[in-house]
Amino acid sequence: MVKNLMLGNANLIETGMLYGNMNTAKAFYPEDYTPEQRKEAFMNARMKLGKDYGFDGHKFFMADQKDQRGTWFEIDNDYVEANPNGWSDIRQDILVITDKTPGVVIGHPVADCPVVMAYDKKKNVVAIGHCSAELVDKKMPMLVADALYNSYRTKDEDIAVYVSACAGDSWTYDKYPAWAKDNKIWDEAIKEDADGIFHIDLKSAVLKQLQERNVEDITMSPVDTITDPNYYSNSAAFNGAQYKKGRNFAGTFFKK
Repeated sequence: MVKNLMLGNANLIETGMLYGNMNTAKAFYPEDYTPEQRKEAFMNARMKLGKDYGFDGHKFFMADQKDQRGTWFEIDNDYVEANPNGWSDIRQDILVITDKTPGVVIGHPVADCPVVMAYDKKKNVVAIGHCSAELVDKKMPMLVADALYNSYRTKDEDIAVYVSACAGDSWTYDKYPAWAKDNKIWDEAIKEDADGIFHIDLKSAVLKQLQERNVEDITMSPVDTITDPNYYSNSAAFNGAQYKKGRNFAGTFFKK
């Protein structure tokens, strides 16, 4: 489990299974749980997480990613005050915070998809985006780095990136995935084996994209969510490992 990991002055969070499921989806709770009980359980998990890491579990925000073209939104103090319980409706794809909003967490509940966190080493600004395979195909890792430039005119040489735990190449399809539309992104990241099974190397696709974006300071989590017993995984759960059914949380914040 990754704990007390830093990206410059920003603290990184990767919960794995340690705090239980990290969203309110009905599929991940007992059948008799009401929506209110799911919200309460998720809030309790956030509060425990905040106590351990040093932030207020109410101040927890994610982007809904409805635009899927690299739009960004900054979580500032005015927005936090207007949304005291966090987790509001934000249609944009990427969230941005600065060290002027200490104790405010941005991130995503994820299973096998990485969360890309880009940090401006000089201005103490972080941009963060969930990067599913579909969004990698739309160049979301690049767009997370672009959000730093668009919001704070960050220079390429000042960017450091952390890529969270995600599926390794043990993620497979029995046919070429329909979401892989840009061959330049996937030409080396999707390989067919002798049995006609397609292996998806999501990490290499993200790394290649960031390098093409001229980002040199990149740290990749070594965790494969499919094989690591401490992380939830859609792929593993689908293939019979029901204990891996749920959502991890990956995010970042500045301490007070």
